[in-house]
Amino acid sequence: MKALLFRQKGAAEKVLEFGDTNIADILPDEVQVRVLASPINPADFMFIEKTYRVEPEYPQIAGFEGAGLIVENGGDNRFPINAMVAFRHKNVWAEFVNIPKQKIITLPKSMSVEKAAQLSLNPVTAWALLEESNADPGEWIILSAASSALSKLIIQLAKSRGLNTLAIIRKNNEHEHLLNLGASAVLYDNADDLDIQIKSLTGENRIASFLDAVGGELATKVIKVISVNSRIIHYGLFSKQNVTYHNADIIFKNIIIKGFGIDGWLQSKTVAEQETMWRELINELIKPDFKMEVSGKYRFDAYKNAIADCTSGKGGKVLFWMD
Repeated sequence: MKALLFRQKGAAEKVLEFGDTNIADILPDEVQVRVLASPINPADFMFIEKTYRVEPEYPQIAGFEGAGLIVENGGDNRFPINAMVAFRHKNVWAEFVNIPKQKIITLPKSMSVEKAAQLSLNPVTAWALLEESNADPGEWIILSAASSALSKLIIQLAKSRGLNTLAIIRKNNEHEHLLNLGASAVLYDNADDLDIQIKSLTGENRIASFLDAVGGELATKVIKVISVNSRIIHYGLFSKQNVTYHNADIIFKNIIIKGFGIDGWLQSKTVAEQETMWRELINELIKPDFKMEVSGKYRFDAYKNAIADCTSGKGGKVLFWMD
């Protein structure tokens, strides 16, 4: 089969190779999937650069998320042949991939491949972060890196729950788009009076949570204006600067500061809880007006163009596309 592989760590555009490789027979706990589409995520680049929590084994097929059709199930009728499924596992940037059954998410036939390919990481992360935010209808959630694909999902899910989102961005080309998606307000992270603007916008309403993918000076500013008994949840590290605060900022407001990783969150849920979450999440995402933007689709052999598209600032996901 054709695949994108790498034999050493490094920048993806330099070390990836498009070529032929073999796929093993499925194990009893696996199904084999013909890949239809796979997004390019930050974790994919980290894996190739050997800075991710999963260690590559050379030669290594890249890619961690996708959607496709089951082509071999070992006789297990719980996973029907030709069923459309989503998954998050390694070795996905290939024509076929073997996926553990516990990582398979069976999808309705009416779900588009574009949405299915993006299901297993960002949407469930958005769902989990909103749960962790502990926000009630009418309260505020502040988002850093609000123009990211993940933040756009949070904004839409938050709106459906009656939550206000204050989106903090770096460039103004996303301002109107975020408002159209459902953001309650949009501010710029380099504003000298950002704290004053936040207080003015939120008024007397509680700021329940700050969902932070940046850290650094921005997080330092937000901590000073967040409400009593609120939560600061760090899930990304775009800034290389440290977050700084005085103990009084935390103690007198009884603020909870915590880190977040989606795998740890999923492990904290029972099988029944996960099944309920996936069912409710898919029902939201499958709605025609729920946006999961795609900025480009590329075959595997055009991987250099696909990688370049990721840094273009178009705002949507770049997909490897086999359908």
